[in-house]
Amino acid sequence: MLPTIVQHSQDLIAFITALNLSLYSAQMQHLLQIVDALLTSSEKKTISGLYRLFKSQPDPKSGADFFRESPWIPKDIALARKRWMVTKFLELASQLQIPFVIFASIDDSLGKKGQATKHLEAVDYQHNHTESTRKKQAYTNGYIFVELHLQIGPFGFLFDAQPYLRERKVRHLNRKRKEGKRLHFRTKYTIAQHMLTELDALLPKGHKVYVLFDSWYASKKLIKFCRRKRWHVICALKSNRRIDKVNVTKHNQQLRHKPYKRITLEAMNENRKAPKYYTRSIRGHLTEIFDPVHVIISKKGPRDKYPKYFACTDLSLSVQQVLRYYQKRWAVEVDNTYLKNALGLGDFRLQSFEAIEKWFAVVVLAINYLQYRMALAYSIVPSKVPLADFIRLHRLEHFKNLLRSVLEPFAKPHQIEACLKEVFTASPQSII
Repeated sequence: MLPTIVQHSQDLIAFITALNLSLYSAQMQHLLQIVDALLTSSEKKTISGLYRLFKSQPDPKSGADFFRESPWIPKDIALARKRWMVTKFLELASQLQIPFVIFASIDDSLGKKGQATKHLEAVDYQHNHTESTRKKQAYTNGYIFVELHLQIGPFGFLFDAQPYLRERKVRHLNRKRKEGKRLHFRTKYTIAQHMLTELDALLPKGHKVYVLFDSWYASKKLIKFCRRKRWHVICALKSNRRIDKVNVTKHNQQLRHKPYKRITLEAMNENRKAPKYYTRSIRGHLTEIFDPVHVIISKKGPRDKYPKYFACTDLSLSVQQVLRYYQKRWAVEVDNTYLKNALGLGDFRLQSFEAIEKWFAVVVLAINYLQYRMALAYSIVPSKVPLADFIRLHRLEHFKNLLRSVLEPFAKPHQIEACLKEVFTASPQSII
């Protein structure tokens, strides 16, 4: 692999320095190296592969020890990162001088690992909802993580992503661990609740907050938890949920003679048409939940036999507003794509669960850097620019530095800059 990193990105150095992390200088150096290489590498993100990108050729074993043995924990990065990102994004949203709403989207995702991967503690055979059918359930060897995406007005970023272990897997791992180093089982709901609690401590009072999640998280526990914080909930419902002690499918049948309300939502990208749905709505109470909810029955067409059901605790919203707000949850899926396909979240080769948690903390820091640069660009010129353009921009900056180092013995500085300016006139730098 050709070494392409001659010196660290100045923008990345400024970003990590601004976080004021509680790490030693050697730890900060490894953190900077790994994040920079994660953004630069276009191949598998193994530690040895990442360190081969540097012209200085640092020892990859020291990079592995940064995760396995170095005495830091994910909170040393995560707490400062979350505090800084929330504060900075609130400032950017306020500078636009437009009223904004805060959306917190919860989801989990499955990442695949090779079938031969047996000894990494975060890897296990997981139920694969996407590939399962009614007749046959599918299981995949991989890892699961729970995540929370925060959208503040037009700006969004990944607030947190944490690996999840099944209870059976935790018991199996604890058999080989000494007392004091045993893992504690946490349900997905517990992880999500912990993330929301941290978010609540960072958000100033007075902003309207909507928590978005799919039908797998639509439990009475999570809905009650959000309502106690005076946050509203917009979520999908399974077809077996009850409204006023009546199954939602029966409500759908009872409304079959009433007309549909046709609504149009926003197109998720420029290449797709704006989706249209046929909706009916009712109001009532979910089982064991005191607050009334607005339930929406949504179909792709009048003859659709498998409608989708949504619930919203804010009764002041129209049907179109509820579904447009629920669309904000798509940002979580975008995060998943970049985490797994571009930033190597699942490329870890670390055995212990604690080391893998550190790997997650570093990868989340990398995507936050990209999201911050995207927010800065939007604050200057409001336009939809994909995160991939900022990855290309970061790699282009390193390529320019590499060319400078090659040309320095043969040309004067002003000649080199003129040459680079001519070659890279149509670079992605125009987006900022």
